[in-house]
Amino acid sequence: MESTFAGIELGKRGLITHQAALHVTGHNVANAETEGYSRQKVTLKVFDPLYVPGLTRELTPGQIGQGVQIEKIMRARDMLLEDRILSESNGLAYWKGLNDWIYQVELIHNEPTDRSIMWVLDKFWASWQELANNPEEIGVRQTVKEYGIALTRHINANYTALKAIRDNIEYTIQVRVDEINSLAKQIAHLNGAILRSEAAGDNPNDLWDKRDLLVEKLAGYVDIRVGRSDMDEFFVYVGGKHLVQGKHFEQLSLTKNPENEGYSDVLWEGDGSLIKLEFGELKALLDARDIELKHQINALDTFSVNLIDLVNSIHSRGFGLNLRTGLDFFKENPISVNPAGDYDFNRDGLIDGTAIFRITGTKDISADDLVGLEGRITLNNGIAVEYTSTDTVSDIISKVNNSGSDIKMYLDSNKKLVVRSDTPNFYIAHLEDSGDFIVQYSGLLRGSGREASFDYMTFGMAEKISGDFMVTQKLHPSSWMALSDGILHEVESIAASTGTDTDGDGIPDIADGAGNGDNALRIAGIRFDKVMIGGSSTLNEYYRALITETGLKGETAENESKNRGLILENLVNLRKSISGVNIDEELVNLVKFQHGYAAAARFITEVNKMLEVLINRML
Repeated sequence: MESTFAGIELGKRGLITHQAALHVTGHNVANAETEGYSRQKVTLKVFDPLYVPGLTRELTPGQIGQGVQIEKIMRARDMLLEDRILSESNGLAYWKGLNDWIYQVELIHNEPTDRSIMWVLDKFWASWQELANNPEEIGVRQTVKEYGIALTRHINANYTALKAIRDNIEYTIQVRVDEINSLAKQIAHLNGAILRSEAAGDNPNDLWDKRDLLVEKLAGYVDIRVGRSDMDEFFVYVGGKHLVQGKHFEQLSLTKNPENEGYSDVLWEGDGSLIKLEFGELKALLDARDIELKHQINALDTFSVNLIDLVNSIHSRGFGLNLRTGLDFFKENPISVNPAGDYDFNRDGLIDGTAIFRITGTKDISADDLVGLEGRITLNNGIAVEYTSTDTVSDIISKVNNSGSDIKMYLDSNKKLVVRSDTPNFYIAHLEDSGDFIVQYSGLLRGSGREASFDYMTFGMAEKISGDFMVTQKLHPSSWMALSDGILHEVESIAASTGTDTDGDGIPDIADGAGNGDNALRIAGIRFDKVMIGGSSTLNEYYRALITETGLKGETAENESKNRGLILENLVNLRKSISGVNIDEELVNLVKFQHGYAAAARFITEVNKMLEVLINRML
């Protein structure tokens, strides 16, 4: 039987329900601009009616309603859309981060301006050409010196700037790793709070929003995959390993890598393994530091050491106005303990190898000559290049350069065969010929076979070399490149003229005259010699290709960043249409629930009047 006071209870439920709905609406309005907030919605349901069907129920009209109650308060969120946003955030953060750092590299190159390396390099070659025409003019020699100084300073400055960017990236990586660890800890803490709330039967909407916001921030740093299949545990995976598993979280750590100049590797703190990333800002930082910037510095070092070698090899054989000869134009800074290139590779205090950057043959040969020989050239890591009697010199050079070895081979302007290291370490690892091509034919080595081969892991290998060679220079020649002291202090020592070899040792010992500018002309001609990348480009073309490559990478990164940014913007707008707070809609709900609350209050007032008549007036 229905209670006399049932109307009061029914009205109370209406008041409570509409009051809660008003609170939710107010909560939405208050958080309209809160980052990560999802619009919440109240779902109402009918309260259980009286007189549930049964044999003992009273014979009166049944299913009398008892009002309304709140079924649940849910947030408006599309989780499939959220996963798509996380995925696009990974890609955008990677390309945007990479674009920012490449842009800084483009600013360092400063092309095309009159403050760039290319501009000074052209002036440097032109000054040598002018000296060839006026070898006795002190003023022209001073110009060569000044442009040489300007060139080395530009190269030094570029190295310093590139190194500074790498150092800045290293610091940024440390900051990002700390932030990732902090986010993982916060997500795990929220997982515990959410699990307790869900166990009590609640919908922890605000906690879910906080966690989703943290996960989205994390997705900007590393490429993540979220696991929601387990109702009791929320997973965040990075590189196939879980960063967060419910209330448990892993930490990342940094370890200095001596093989990478002391820059840090990012490891899992638990097992010490390297983290595997494909996208995200952290991946962009690692790629920028260890690929892009490292490549830029290595290319600048390669350009510098070849410029030093090519100019010095000609200049040292010429004569100055003061008849001084055997002087280098650029300073050399060999890593070896002696002119023969002997070096301590494993740094145990004992000489254990030979560090040679370049070997030049003694014989004049032409690219189109048929060698008429058969044999096998063995290079680093056992790489073998077979040649036959029908091969030309050019054929063998191409085979070597395309073999994947650590050396490049080319003919210089004097028709001499040159073998040069093509690694950032700048030393030749192994050189061996079972035949006579690099022995008797070109004059690189003194003998054939294993016994006469050159191998860097044995000291005293300079004795196996027949031709001229350059010892490997100290690390990062672009950082210390400078003019030699003899040139700085006396421009008359600039070797503009050639000489004559009178004793047959291959080294000129008598000058051809102060008015002879042939040596300066040879140095000026270096700009046209294809001596880089296996004889396929000049020094100018090599550096210009580096600038072009940098520009293309920057353009690619910028385009990818814009495209992914547009995609992410559209996805975020779609999310706003689903999860965002619309003030107009909330005001409509506010009026609706306010009227519902007022109606429930009016209903209670009327029931109260009825009860007053029943209790106080029926006496």
